[in-house]
Amino acid sequence: MSKKKPQQSQKKNQKKSPNLPPVDGGAARQKQQSRRAEMAELMAERKRAERRRTVLTQVGIGAVVVALVVGVTIAVLANRGPDEPAAAPSRLTSDGSVRFGAADADVTVQVVEDFQCPACGAFEAAMGDVLADYRASDDVAVEYRPIAFLDRASTDEYSTRALNASMCVLEDAGADAWMTMHESLFAQQPAEGGAGLDDATLVALAADAGAEGDAVTSCIEDRTYDDWAEEQTDRVFDSGVSSTPTVLVNGEQVPNGELEAAVEAARS
Repeated sequence: MSKKKPQQSQKKNQKKSPNLPPVDGGAARQKQQSRRAEMAELMAERKRAERRRTVLTQVGIGAVVVALVVGVTIAVLANRGPDEPAAAPSRLTSDGSVRFGAADADVTVQVVEDFQCPACGAFEAAMGDVLADYRASDDVAVEYRPIAFLDRASTDEYSTRALNASMCVLEDAGADAWMTMHESLFAQQPAEGGAGLDDATLVALAADAGAEGDAVTSCIEDRTYDDWAEEQTDRVFDSGVSSTPTVLVNGEQVPNGELEAAVEAARS
């Protein structure tokens, strides 16, 4: 009679499965997501750092550019002098007058005039000899304070050109030559609304007055004292003068026709 192997022997021949811990799928996914979040945050931080470096670089460049601009600006301003005053004749008084007579004269007559002004021409014709007598006296000084505000009354800015020409004569040949030029300009005063005396005529009048040569010609043709004439006119109007001719005796304006009476009153 054969013996049967016990059931237990068959069990011994079966392989046992390893004793592994149970797998939790939710925890694994959570861990993976956490690692991804960490990597994303790391990349974001790197980008932020890169942006900071870029901004700092740009700021640095901007600061350098600003510094360069400021430096250049300062250098330009340092090299740029103040606005230079207009070229002015050297033979004038402090208020821009041509003076005849002693500095300590008891009476000073001042005439504000424009070479284009018809009323100034009429005043010169009527009172020129009286003013000449004052200039020759010991106690009365006469100042002529010319301006140029009637360029609109001619087609070629004659008011300014005539004043400029007279200053060219003054600077070249002095006050007596200027007076001769002054008389000639009023004797040949052009009518308003047309052309004034041309440069060639002004040069000829200057020569007749005693101022001639290339320097005088250039001064007249180049209008050397144009800017000064504009400044002079502004200063005179700013001082309270409103028309030409304006006549003052010792600083007080004299009504038309009362010059001689005012001078006699100032003499006494």
